[in-house]
Parts: sequence; C-alpha cells; structure tokens
Amino acid sequence: MRAALCARDALYFRVSSDRQTTENQFDELLAVAHKDNTDRDWDRIRTDLGHSIITDTRITRRGLTRTIYRVDTAIAESLAKECIYVEQGRSSKRGAQKRPLFERMKRDAAQRRFTRLLVWKASRLGRDMREVISTVYELADLGVTIVPVKSQTGPVNTAMGRLLWAIQAWYGEMENEERSENVRLGQARARAQGKEIGRPREFGNEMEQRILALRANGHGYKVISQLTGVPRSTIRRILKGAESMSKSQPLNLAPSVPADVVL
Repeated sequence: MRAALCARDALYFRVSSDRQTTENQFDELLAVAHKDNTDRDWDRIRTDLGHSIITDTRITRRGLTRTIYRVDTAIAESLAKECIYVEQGRSSKRGAQKRPLFERMKRDAAQRRFTRLLVWKASRLGRDMREVISTVYELADLGVTIVPVKSQTGPVNTAMGRLLWAIQAWYGEMENEERSENVRLGQARARAQGKEIGRPREFGNEMEQRILALRANGHGYKVISQLTGVPRSTIRRILKGAESMSKSQPLNLAPSVPADVVL
C-alpha cells in the first residue's frame, strides 16, 4: 500500500555542528513552500519547527559561555511524518548512513510521498561531490525535483541544471578539503613553535608526575584520586597519554619512591 502523499513539497534542513542552528534556514524555505503550496498549514509547521530546536548553555573549562543547539527528537519525528526533515549537528563527513533523517527522506521519495525537495543550499545534501550527485540523480529518477533556495543552480530537471549542480558540488568538496588542510597546517606550525594543541591541560606537569609516581608504586586509580583530588577519569587519561608516548619514545617517568615521600 502506497504511503500518504505529503502534498507537493518536502523540506530538508541540516547544519553540521551543534554550535550552529537550522533556524537560520527556516523562514526562506517556508516562504518558497507557502508561495507554491497554500493547502498546508505552514504557520503551524513554522511553530513546530521553532519548538524543535532546543538551546543549551554550557560553561567551558576556561569559564566561557557556549551555546549548544540540539533537536527535540519527538517533534522532529512528528515533522518527518509530514516530510519536514530537521537534522542538527549532523556532519556530511560522517556519510549518509549517519544522517537518519536524510536516509528517511530518500525512502519517502521512493514511496512517492512528495515531488519537490526544498533545501537551503546544495551543500546541505552533502560535501562529497559523488554523494551529492548520486543523491540528485537518485531523486530525479524518482520524479523529485530538488530546489536549492540560496543557490544559483536552479532546479535539477535539465542538463544545464545538473551541470551547475555538479560544479557546485565539486566546489563544496574542494572548499571543505582546503579548510581541513589549513587547519592541519596551522596545528603543525603551532606544534613546531612549542604550543599545545587541543583542550587546555587541567593540571600542571608537577601533578602529572605525582600521578605517574603513585601509579609506578602500584596504587590504583581510586587511591590516586583520593590522594591527589584528581578525578579518576582524568587520571586514566593522563596515564593513557603517558603510555602512548612511551610507545613512540622513551618516557622519562618519575623515579619510584616510597609512598610516604610522594604523599
């Protein structure tokens, strides 16, 4: 039995980081959908979309305030039944299988639940050129026209439209690779200058050496935590890091000393 038709349009929203929000894409896609399809209750859909994004505020170890966005899964599931797909913090680098609503959208297209897919930009479908082009052709074969609202490619229902999509997909992939390469070069330069990469160290070298010494004397994580006040998870991370270093170079561990001296 064929699934119920979601009317003409389906909408797909995605951002790749939980520090970004899909809310920036809502109004423009809804404006296009409302203009071409007035039968659906777009005001109610807009309200549901607004409620689907949850904003959390977290304090970093440096004392900075960071805003994190996530999706209310119950509301997202309800919207998906109407062919409105919202994915928050789903990077296209992880592949389509790691984007469940993206995969659901394609299944709904195969069931002919919609005939047009609105996206903000071509890059929302993915950053890998082959994946984007594959998706475009897969949906086109199902009779679905993809409309990128903010792109200049136009609908993919002509040879010229598909060519422009391919060019834009290639450019998105190149831009992504260049960004990653620039990050790697910057990290390499920082390491060469003696700077530490990654999260700031929670404890100084003196405390780390004390933890290594206690461990060398046979103390377990619980005892080391009680003696130093350092959480066991942090102790485990410090010891694991020391073990990794020892595999690549000789580790200058603190000498074994009597426990009463360490304490």
